This record gives sequence, C-alpha cells and structure tokens, in this order.
Amino acid sequence: MLVFHNDSNVSYANYAGNLSSMSSATTAVTLRFSSTVGTSAANDIIVLTVTAGQEENVMEAVAGAIAEVRSGMTVIASDVSGKTTYIHPGITALNSISVDNGSGTFKSLIPATFTTADTGLVDNAIVVTNADSGSEFVVTATTDAASVITLPSAPIDGFNARFSALIANGAHTITIAGAFYGVTLQAGDTVEFALGSTSAVIAASDFKKGDFFDIIYTGSAYHISGMFDTAASLGVS
Repeated sequence: MLVFHNDSNVSYANYAGNLSSMSSATTAVTLRFSSTVGTSAANDIIVLTVTAGQEENVMEAVAGAIAEVRSGMTVIASDVSGKTTYIHPGITALNSISVDNGSGTFKSLIPATFTTADTGLVDNAIVVTNADSGSEFVVTATTDAASVITLPSAPIDGFNARFSALIANGAHTITIAGAFYGVTLQAGDTVEFALGSTSAVIAASDFKKGDFFDIIYTGSAYHISGMFDTAASLGVS
C-alpha cells in the first residue's frame, strides 16, 4: 500500500499495482491511480509539490520505492504537523488528493510556463502528453519569445485539456499545431472556426489574465472552445 497524508485530516492509500502513471511538470509530480469506486475511465490523483529541478529525482525515488515493496505499506508523503515524512527530500508538500468517488472530482492543475524554465524541458514550449488528459495547464509566467503548445503526437480519442492564463503573455504568438474546429467568445463576440488543418494561433499580447480555452480530441481533429478578453485573439488555419 502507498500512503499519503495532508495536514487537514485527509489521507489516501492504494495498492502500488493500481498506479497507472506518473508525470511531472515544473515543481509538481502527479500520480494517477486506477479508481475502484468511480467510472472506469477515471483516476484518483495525487499531486506532490517538489523543488524545482528535483522532479525527475522524485519520480525515480517513488518508482524505486514501489519496485521494492513486497508487502506492508510505504508512506510516500505526509504533511501532518510534527510527523512530516517525504520519501525524497525534493518533495516539499502534498499538494492535493483527488478521489473519484463517482460524483465530484478535483481537476489536476499543472503549473506551466513558456519561458526557458518551461514545461516539458523545451524552450518556449508547453509539452502535453496523453497522460495529462483532464488537466488544466495554468500559465504562470509571461512569454519571452514566440511560443508553442505541443499536443500529444498520437492523441487518444477523448483526450482533453484546458489552458488558462494566470499572467498575460508578452508580445509573442502562441502556436498550437494540429487540426482544429470550434467556437470561442472573443471580446464578447462568438467566433466560429471551420475545420483548419494546420494550427491554432493566439496573437501576440492576446492571452490575457483570466483567458482560457479547452481542447478535446475527437478522433481526427481537436474541438476548441474558450473565452478571450481581446477581439481577434485566436485564429485557426
């Protein structure tokens, strides 16, 4: 059993064999467990807060601990006051526990940037994988060059993600390669997109604080929707 405690009397435990995946983003490592009570497509999600630059080391430490477990239990992270325990010194907190109980769930939040301290270890890019489906990428820093969002190279039908701006982007475009269609609200007006086969592009300085968009892979293209404060902020071609 892998055990997690936060400091608000909320705990989680699951068998190591139910861990379906781990993924990392800047200062976060996410563990997804196959749910035993919710829908078959859902996951219980644990997000660990980690020191920047320690994401890979934390993932290896957790994976190594799981590989060594034969019986009994291992505490991966505990925020309980006076009893804090972390399996690796790079872990600084238990960010969240999200349990699929067949009703409400919590969204997995992934801090993301387009800077050189970026998400996905590629300059000026947010790199998204199928394992990130269902997550919200919260952009926490302005752009410092023309930027891209890289979606999964082999997306699974139903893959979905939201991108929201906590800080406005700089005077640089944000390009998302792929085929897109949909409708967005821009400066109070609806803008419809016929199927475009190349990319979706957010204009320079037009991803304002509070703007967001959702994408869902529908088998051959991405459906895109969202809300932008500025007119002509997003275009599809």
